[in-house]
Amino acid sequence: MSTESGAYHIPRHHEEIEAHELVTALGGLTLLRDDLALSSQAFNIATVDQFLMGLEMDFLRSRMDEDTHRDPTRTIFLGAQTEMWIFAAYELMRSWRERAKLAIKLAEHGGLDVKISHLAAKPSWDYGSLTVSRQLTRVRDEPGLVQRLRDDVLRSHVPFHLLEWVRVQLAKHQEPGNAKSFVRSHPMMDRWTGSLNYELTQGPVIATTMSRRELADVLRGLNDPAVPSKESIASFDEFRKAKPPSFEA
Repeated sequence: MSTESGAYHIPRHHEEIEAHELVTALGGLTLLRDDLALSSQAFNIATVDQFLMGLEMDFLRSRMDEDTHRDPTRTIFLGAQTEMWIFAAYELMRSWRERAKLAIKLAEHGGLDVKISHLAAKPSWDYGSLTVSRQLTRVRDEPGLVQRLRDDVLRSHVPFHLLEWVRVQLAKHQEPGNAKSFVRSHPMMDRWTGSLNYELTQGPVIATTMSRRELADVLRGLNDPAVPSKESIASFDEFRKAKPPSFEA
């Protein structure tokens, strides 16, 4: 993805990236590490990311070397694994953000005690409900946790909605929020990483392109403690939801 100055940011070589970077970034989101299911999914996403970076680099080398036999099944496999990774990463972020927003809403409206009591009364086999009960108890008992959740929701806003943009186009063949649209994605190879690159569209306009590797790097960037300003969030949302220009006379 291009930088604001228009210069392309050259990504790190895949062998320089450690699997723990993605696990640490995702696990740093408040309450995510407290949930075994979500933390396990974060580990799985990081593991497959490492595997895919190797496939992507092999794909890049095969395209650069004219003497290399191009096996179409490898390309198909890369495409399939890329889509599955994007779907999994999106669902993890969606699940965590829903949990975080629930905790914030309950804390702001005085509903924590009622929700905690309701979930804590669930049978012992309902591990998910009991986990959420324990998490909400932490939110109630630790005064600073709600603000940390608010900050993390803001920090994850752009990464989540970029994932959503690509995911909806791949899974629903639509633009996000536009059920009447029809999108056919044609992935291209990123010239630096070999990762599959997708056009993010608004009607006839290609707003930007985003590769799977760039999505993973954006998630790795969650370890940056800086919280984006409301202005930067609003600017991104305006870009994401902007209507395409009218070509009528």
